[in-house]
Amino acid sequence: MTGPLLCVGLVAALTIASPAEIVPAAAEAAPQPDRYADNACVRCHQDLPGKSSEIVELEWKHSVHYAANVGCDGCHGGNPAVRAEQFDSADDLKRAAHQQRNPEFLTMRRSQDGIVSNTTGRSVSYFCGKCHDQIKEKHLGSPHGDFGDPTCLYCHGQGSHKITDATPQIIDTRGRAEAGRCSPCHEASTMAVVKQIKQTLIETEQRIDESGQLYNELESWGYRNLELEKLHHHANEVHSKLRQIFHSFNMREIDNFASEIQEVTDRTTETHELIKRQRTVRRQQTVMGGLAVCLLLSFAGLLVYYKHSFLEHQPPQA
Repeated sequence: MTGPLLCVGLVAALTIASPAEIVPAAAEAAPQPDRYADNACVRCHQDLPGKSSEIVELEWKHSVHYAANVGCDGCHGGNPAVRAEQFDSADDLKRAAHQQRNPEFLTMRRSQDGIVSNTTGRSVSYFCGKCHDQIKEKHLGSPHGDFGDPTCLYCHGQGSHKITDATPQIIDTRGRAEAGRCSPCHEASTMAVVKQIKQTLIETEQRIDESGQLYNELESWGYRNLELEKLHHHANEVHSKLRQIFHSFNMREIDNFASEIQEVTDRTTETHELIKRQRTVRRQQTVMGGLAVCLLLSFAGLLVYYKHSFLEHQPPQA
C-alpha cells in the first residue's frame, strides 16, 4: 500500500495553501518628545494671548511644516536658540530673538483680519520658492503667476499657517453658490478646464499607486525590468513631478506627462497579466504532473498488491 499513501502525501503537498502570516498587533507608540520644547519662538508665542497662540497651537502644529520639522524661523527668520536666562529682561530676550528676521516680515500691518504682511502677489511665490523652487518656476510661468493671484497661501493654507498636505482635493471645483475657491475668478468655460485638470491628476496618481502594487507583486515573483523600475522605484518623485507640472496649468504639458506615465503603467499591467498566466499554467502543469505520478504510483501499488496477494500464494501446479 506504499503507492496510495505516497500519492495522498504528494497531492496534499501540491494543493495545500500556505498559512497566512501572523502579523503581531502593533504596539502602542510611545509619546514623542516635544521637538520645540526649547524653541524660543514657540515657547514665547504659544503663551501669548489671542491670535499668536492660535497660530502656534491650532494652525502651525497641524501643518505639514510642523510635521516636516520646519519651525517659525524657517519662514520668519529670527533666532530660536536664545534662552531667557541669558538676558536681564524680557525685552532684551525679545530683541535678540527677533534679530535676523526675514525682511518680508518687517513690513507687517494691522487689518481687520489681524496682523498681515505687505508681501503679496508674485512675491509670495518667490518667498515660498526658497524651499519649493521647482514648483515656484511652474507657478510663476502659469496664468496664476502672471496675475500674481491666487498665491501659494490662498490654495495651500487658505490664508493661515495650517499648510495642509498637497492633494488633488485642494482644487476646489464647486461653483460660486457653494463658496468654491476657484469659481470667484473662473468663468464656466475655464472651470471646465480646472475640473479636467483635477480629474487627470486624480486618475494619474491612482494609476501610479495601483500599478506600483502590481509591480511589487511582479518583484515578489522574481521579475525585474529597469524601464518599469524608473516609475515604480521612484513613485514619490513621480508624484512630486506630476504636482509640479500641475502648477503650470498648461493642459498640454500635463497631458503629455500623464500619457508618459500611462504608457509605463499599461506595460506594467500587460506584463503582470502575462506573468500571472504563465504562473497559472505552470501550477496547472505541476498539479497535472503530480496527479499523473499519483496514478502511476497507485497502479504500481496495485500491481505489487496483486502479486503479493494472488500470485505468490497460489499452490504450485502438478
